[in-house]
Amino acid sequence: MLVWEAAAILEKNKLASDAPFLVLLKIEHAKLTEPIYLARNTEDVEWNGKTFVRFPFNFSQMTTDGQTIPTVDLTVSNCGGLIQSYLQQYNGLADAKVTMYLVHENLLTRTEALMTIEFSVNSVSYDESWITFKLGCSPELDFKFPLHCYMSNYCPFRFKDIRCGYTGTASACNNTRADCRIPSRFGGEQGMVGNYA
Repeated sequence: MLVWEAAAILEKNKLASDAPFLVLLKIEHAKLTEPIYLARNTEDVEWNGKTFVRFPFNFSQMTTDGQTIPTVDLTVSNCGGLIQSYLQQYNGLADAKVTMYLVHENLLTRTEALMTIEFSVNSVSYDESWITFKLGCSPELDFKFPLHCYMSNYCPFRFKDIRCGYTGTASACNNTRADCRIPSRFGGEQGMVGNYA
């Protein structure tokens, strides 16, 4: 649950205010000499000792299908081709880290954002008007951990690779002992349940 300080809650609950909540972006990439700082605002924003440059950008609704990691589209203006030049120089900013900060204009002296969300760039596309970054969760969620785990009825070998050893005409295997084409090379840990072949 998100817990905000009292001053932020008071600002949020005002019926009218001339001070908005601001969305700030920091885009980091290993090949960039320094991060790109952007603010969705009509003026530059000074926060945490950094200048976030006013720039048009927007987030789409998060898409999720229950089977893959959710993604969200970040569209950034391509005015002047500034961000596009970074894409062309630095391999499309592949695997860049994008951090979104939510701050309030009256609370810019606070060094901690009201909300911080980190993303990883999965893919990028652009046209003359907009650059679209498809953002996903941080990349460590893409890797299996632990790398190796023991399963009694599942073979970790890829079908027809050198560890599998099968070279016949069958086109697929579901990696179970019952479907294994060479049972003596089955890679599951049968000893875990006392099944010795």
